Amino acid sequence: MKLLHRIPTFSAVALASALALSPLAALSAETLRLSAIEPPTSTVVAFANAFSERVRQYSQDSIDIKVYPSSQLGDWVEVHEQVMEGTIDLALQPLSNSFNEVLALQWFPYAALDFESGRDAFSEGGVVHEIINEALAEQDIKILGAFVSGMGGIVYTKPAPAPRDPNASQGLKIRVWPGGTTHQELLKRLGYQTAPIPWSDLYTAMQTGVVDGAIGATPELVMNNFADIAKMWVQNNDHFEVSFLAVNKGRFDSLSREQQRAIHRAATELSAERFATAEQEHEKFLQQMRDKGIEVVVLDKPELESVAQVVRADVWPKIEDEIGSINMARLKLSLGIR
Repeated sequence: MKLLHRIPTFSAVALASALALSPLAALSAETLRLSAIEPPTSTVVAFANAFSERVRQYSQDSIDIKVYPSSQLGDWVEVHEQVMEGTIDLALQPLSNSFNEVLALQWFPYAALDFESGRDAFSEGGVVHEIINEALAEQDIKILGAFVSGMGGIVYTKPAPAPRDPNASQGLKIRVWPGGTTHQELLKRLGYQTAPIPWSDLYTAMQTGVVDGAIGATPELVMNNFADIAKMWVQNNDHFEVSFLAVNKGRFDSLSREQQRAIHRAATELSAERFATAEQEHEKFLQQMRDKGIEVVVLDKPELESVAQVVRADVWPKIEDEIGSINMARLKLSLGIR
């Protein structure tokens, strides 16, 4: 009797031990780190926090995504490399072309002319999204979604003399990011001198007159970083600014199918919501610039088409090597360019 009395107790202990070691229990402890380069008050980080919350909800609390804003986990190039290696799980940022030049397609000038064509190219199934995802697969990285920051332009600390004319000599020196060959050639064609300057040194370089402005920005980025020194903003739509939500593929594949579905669902929903509101947000920050006293020059559609035609004819042949002839052909086909 004593033996029979002890059997249920032993079984309960064994069952509890088995459950503690089971995959079901392990799921509750999954923690993923997500790096973002923008400050906590930015819309990018708000997107990252919303993603974290929805994943927690959709995974029934089995995944906890910790968001690290303001480049706490490293510069964007360093973070890209760490996502490749799996030491950081996720990142919401532009992706570095230091490891594959094809990724320069992210900011390829006039790959998209406006928000509508940008949505077509950069959302899932679009030509830019597909080419970039293929390149990232070689780095063990997978794109989950995209945050649209807005259409790109140029911020100046002194007015440009002829910002609407692609054939004028502007006589100004504009910052490009180190390795930004695409925009070096773009600016040269548009009549500017260029200087490669790291992001961390850009404010001081603009403030002290080392450069007269910078390309690769958006209205929100300018308001968050250069509002006190900016004098002019030219909305020339030179590129479509997107932060990709990227994950280490090995880490993603290690999750259960239910967890993967939860992450995909959250990323897909939020990306679609952002695409729907991005243009409105963009206009909001343009108005903030005007209210701040920054001169805002917005090229109209005929002017944009004129600049795009010049750039596609004169600049694209010089930067085609970065994305390769096959990808260039895919891009042109998607835009109806022969």
